[in-house]
Amino acid sequence: SSGINAEWPLRPGGEYTAWQGYKKLPYWKTDEAATINGTEGLFFAPNLDKTKSITTFVDDLFRANPLEFVKEDVTLTLPTYKYKIPKYVMMNATNNPLNDGFYAYGPDGLMNLTAAVMAPVFASKPSFLDAEPWLQDEITGLAPADETMDTNLWVEPVTGALVKAKKQLQANMMIMKLPLFPHLGDLRESPRFVPISNIVETGGMDEDLVNTFKAKVFKPKQQFIIVLWVLFGLCCLIAGVFGYLNCRHIRKNQKGSTLLIPNEGSKLGPGGKRDSYKGV
Repeated sequence: SSGINAEWPLRPGGEYTAWQGYKKLPYWKTDEAATINGTEGLFFAPNLDKTKSITTFVDDLFRANPLEFVKEDVTLTLPTYKYKIPKYVMMNATNNPLNDGFYAYGPDGLMNLTAAVMAPVFASKPSFLDAEPWLQDEITGLAPADETMDTNLWVEPVTGALVKAKKQLQANMMIMKLPLFPHLGDLRESPRFVPISNIVETGGMDEDLVNTFKAKVFKPKQQFIIVLWVLFGLCCLIAGVFGYLNCRHIRKNQKGSTLLIPNEGSKLGPGGKRDSYKGV
């Protein structure tokens, strides 16, 4: 995103260490909240683990934002992992104490951007998806919230390359009655969050890039797998041949050897040895 200015060298995995000249974000309450990390969203560390989240720095939210694995998918004919913004990221500080650093003292489902934009602006998912139901109930004309309104990334898991992305956010203004403005008598004293704009950004690989990706990544990978199977087959064949030859050698030795066993009724000779044997 255009709002991110990286300072080199980048951390492993292409994570940023600074934003707009800041080493720490000046808007947030705790060091953890103010830490600048995450990638721009184009690349992540290779060999992704489904059990671990990935992190992007979202300049519209003035913060690093984790995304959690949703499912395996096929995107633009490429195998991908699908990610989304988890609910706990947008919980208030009561339900998720880690969000205290972001001044999350409102309802679940809102991100308080007041300290960053110097105005009572709160970000949410479109139509207050994953937020407290009363937020949507108070606004007439909002489309019903569903999963298609979420922010999603589709990432190729071996290389960590972004295949497709869709960012969807809603900006809301907090409106409430204040003693400084007594003439606004129609406003209630408890806050109301009114949507003022939607942010929708999409992007990803085009057809040429997908074909190049397949040729440079998947084709060598498939060839490498074929070579491994061929080597495995040769090892099995060699092991089988050696086993067969070993068995033949053992049988040959058994046929060429004479086994002596005592005759029935033979007696023990001097020193406890039998004095009569027969060969087999």
